Amino acid sequence: MRIQMREDRDCQVAAVIGSADVEASAALKEALLGAIEAGATRIVCDLSRTDFICSDALGVLITAYLKARMRGGFVRLAGPQDHLRDVLQTTRLDHLFDVYLDVGGAVTGRRS
Repeated sequence: MRIQMREDRDCQVAAVIGSADVEASAALKEALLGAIEAGATRIVCDLSRTDFICSDALGVLITAYLKARMRGGFVRLAGPQDHLRDVLQTTRLDHLFDVYLDVGGAVTGRRS
C-alpha cells in the first residue's frame, strides 16, 4: 500500500493505493494522525484505488475521525469501490462517515 498526501482547497487528501492490510495500517495511522497532529482537521480519504481494507485500517479511520471531530473537523471517505462500500455498509460505518462518489464532492461536501 502507498499513501499519497496532497492538499485540495482546505483539505488534506490521503489517497490510499493498494491493500490497506494489517502491515499497512501503521503507515495509514502515521499519515492520518500525523496530519491531524500537524493541525489538519479536514481530511478526505480517497479510496478509489484501495482494493482491500482490513479491520485494523478501519480502526485507524475511526480513530482519525474521532480526533478530527474533537478539533471541529472531519474525515470523509471518497470513491470507495463497490466491495469497499459493502464493507462500510456491513460494518455500519457508512452511518459514521460521510461517503462521497469522488474527492471533489468530499472536499466541497456536495453530493453528486
